[in-house]
Amino acid sequence: MNAVTFVRATGVALSLLLAAGTAAARSDDPPPDTICTVLGTAARYLDTTVTVRGVAATEGKVTTLTDTQCKGTVSLSMDDDLGRKRDVASFRRTVTEKGVRADATVFGRFKATGDAHAPYAIDVYSVRDVNELPAAEGG
Repeated sequence: MNAVTFVRATGVALSLLLAAGTAAARSDDPPPDTICTVLGTAARYLDTTVTVRGVAATEGKVTTLTDTQCKGTVSLSMDDDLGRKRDVASFRRTVTEKGVRADATVFGRFKATGDAHAPYAIDVYSVRDVNELPAAEGG
């Protein structure tokens, strides 16, 4: 009877380890794409959801996400309905109302705007890993 109990306990323990490993693997988010990659193959990304990292800033009424590597820029559209989401509302306050530049990972739908000056935009669904940048960086 002790051997049977040991085998059952071992089986349960192994099952729990496998389940925990699978759950941990699923929770790992893939690394974000660069704005340079998305813009370089824009047709591939149109009307899909993207996860990109860059520096967000607001000038006038336009918030953009930029990448200094390729000098790429994408407009960010943060619709008022999404303003109820804490991460988007906090991000919007940081870069628009406070006027702070922030390094951030943005998740949203990549789309064409039809505007020659800013041909692409991201409808922002969520934002994570926001780090305010000192004013001295890039001015």
